[in-house]
Amino acid sequence: MSILTRILGLGSTPSDKPSEERSGVPFPPTRLSAWLGMATKAGVGVTEEGSMALSAVYGCVKLIASSLATLDLHLHQVNGDQREIANAHPIYPLINSTPCEHMTAFDFWEHIISDALLHGEGFALIERGETTGRPVQLHLLTADKMRKHSTKGQTTYQHQDLEDHIFPEDLLIIRCFRGKSPINQHMEGIGLAMAAQEFASRYYGSGGNVGGVLSTDRALSNEQYERLRQSWQQTHGGLGNAHEVAILEHGLKYEPMKVSMAESEYIKVRVHGAQEVARIFQVPGTMIGLDSNVSYNGAEHQDLQYVKHTLLPWCRRIEDEITAKLLREGERGQIIPRFDLNSLLRADIGSRSEFYQSALQSGWMSINEVRAKEDLNPIGPSGDLHLVQVNQLPVSSIQGYADSLTNNQET
Repeated sequence: MSILTRILGLGSTPSDKPSEERSGVPFPPTRLSAWLGMATKAGVGVTEEGSMALSAVYGCVKLIASSLATLDLHLHQVNGDQREIANAHPIYPLINSTPCEHMTAFDFWEHIISDALLHGEGFALIERGETTGRPVQLHLLTADKMRKHSTKGQTTYQHQDLEDHIFPEDLLIIRCFRGKSPINQHMEGIGLAMAAQEFASRYYGSGGNVGGVLSTDRALSNEQYERLRQSWQQTHGGLGNAHEVAILEHGLKYEPMKVSMAESEYIKVRVHGAQEVARIFQVPGTMIGLDSNVSYNGAEHQDLQYVKHTLLPWCRRIEDEITAKLLREGERGQIIPRFDLNSLLRADIGSRSEFYQSALQSGWMSINEVRAKEDLNPIGPSGDLHLVQVNQLPVSSIQGYADSLTNNQET
């Protein structure tokens, strides 16, 4: 049964009042709350897309999504103990070059993964061929417009711009941990960081003045009060009016507020906020510009930790979803999708040279395999030979080996 048939067969929303939710937030949010965001104790509204205005959130989301989008995603055909890349498989171009019209694979994976990082889930509609039933295109669906419906144990999804419901098997769904939005789960910490950023903007926008008090012994009418307030703001408000000379009359006195950037621990709050965001997304601080005094060995170790503990779980989620949704049942186990993480684990040229030399001498890599790792062409059939060194022998065999060499020379 095609997706179109299923959508038309399901029809409109079931009549027994199904439960609905969006990205882990109870449905339906009001238009105002969706625009302003969830209120936090810091006084700042937080939304998934709005949180990208915070540089730490933007840096973490972009780093993870772009890192995964740059990786080669292969389909491995398993034949006994042999594996080869199945680049002739029908879904290979969908996940590696053109998932749909007017979109590259890089943009597709970067977008759907960033949706998952922000909203908890990223979605793509699977368009299948009418005769073969195989996927022919993957269409991105914006996560913030998706709704989940649960009715009598049956889960369906609905997009705000589409009238019909979609079954999960017709969606490629990339989920974050437990399918929950990290932004919503940690909106208080992110709200504090955004409040600190807004505080800095207002501080410099007011010419570096936190605020002050104009006082006088005389009683002012409402008109005088409003005129004085507007006049003071026009003359001394804003960064362009910083350090302007104040001329006071009628016994007015100005007393600045005794709060400075240092006293408010602004820098510590901002650093702490960025560290919290990096901790939420499991990104090393060096990768978003937090730590600058890290040695080369320390940075290399952090890169390895990033690949193992941040990217690898995402790779497994995506690989499992491709297996479940894009491959036929009989192909599972015979066709295996795998991200190639070697490009992210590449060491410097000196370390790679040592590694390749050891692999060649031990015989578990051939010259052509080494050249392929370095994106070089093979040297011919002779480069496929696996060679081992024979300069190490058991002590009991040394005399026999020496005699064979002597006999060969005499002959």
